[in-house]
Amino acid sequence: MTAYLSDLAYLAGLLNGRIMNAHRVLLVDDDPISLQLMASYLKPKGYSISTATDGEQAQKLIHRHPVSYFSAIVLNYRMPRKDGVTLLTELKQGERCIVPIILQTSANDPKQIKAGIDAGAFYYLIKPYTPKVFLSVVDSAIKDFTNHQLVTQKLHKLTSSMRLLKDAHFEFRTLEEATNLSSFIAHLTQDPKKVGLGLFELLVNAVEHGNLEISYDEKTQLLNTSRLKQEIDSRLQQAPYQQRFVKVDITHDCGQLEITIEDMGKGFDFEQYLEFSVERALDNHGRGIMMANKLSFDKLEYSLGGRRVTAIHQLSSS
Repeated sequence: MTAYLSDLAYLAGLLNGRIMNAHRVLLVDDDPISLQLMASYLKPKGYSISTATDGEQAQKLIHRHPVSYFSAIVLNYRMPRKDGVTLLTELKQGERCIVPIILQTSANDPKQIKAGIDAGAFYYLIKPYTPKVFLSVVDSAIKDFTNHQLVTQKLHKLTSSMRLLKDAHFEFRTLEEATNLSSFIAHLTQDPKKVGLGLFELLVNAVEHGNLEISYDEKTQLLNTSRLKQEIDSRLQQAPYQQRFVKVDITHDCGQLEITIEDMGKGFDFEQYLEFSVERALDNHGRGIMMANKLSFDKLEYSLGGRRVTAIHQLSSS
């Protein structure tokens, strides 16, 4: 309970602007030079930095603080005493699975990269990398963490009586509405945190890539130049995008929650995003659908050329 209250207090401070260096990053590497370089890249951004030289030291440091104390963790793949993949696997099995972990290695080995992805590393860095690449990946991970924290915070404002709802239909247009709706629907389940995070990603995808037709490459460039929010706000006011909305239908019965999301875009090649490919491991986005598929739902079914997705979550019998 103490850790939970600390998380809420910290998040409230972050949202109200009382915490200046709000985001804390943990750097874990057995090479002191690598630690110094990474720290030098992050300090100008105002991040608060902690370091550890192996997996065991990092694990003790992580569990010494509340779940959301660190906004991102950068792990080296190979380290003494406990390597990065072992620590990653252990963290992903507990309540700290929502904290984004960036796995870095000096080996450009597809099998090694896949092993890291399978263990839960949605962000990857291959040494040597430039400061720009490093900051892009860390910034992307922290942005995702912040969005997920907002969803989680809204969950605590809802009551368990929402689980009495059986069927519903919603329509929305904006990312703010996506955040609110994902929080509301997720509270129909016994695990609203995990469901809420994956659902938020699907709803955001329906807005950005569906209704607003922001392509994968366009989003990459917009993130690199910090113009994504500006472009989203602009397109929401332009024809034909301003007339589009996302439809969400839910059925809450027979031991499962079924959520159908349909946008008004042109569709997309959804197959390549259900699994996180090695080729996109270094990109600064493109993980949302895979996260929803792997972490939040028991099944994702796409139709209408990618314009519609049905997410199925099996409910506990208890």
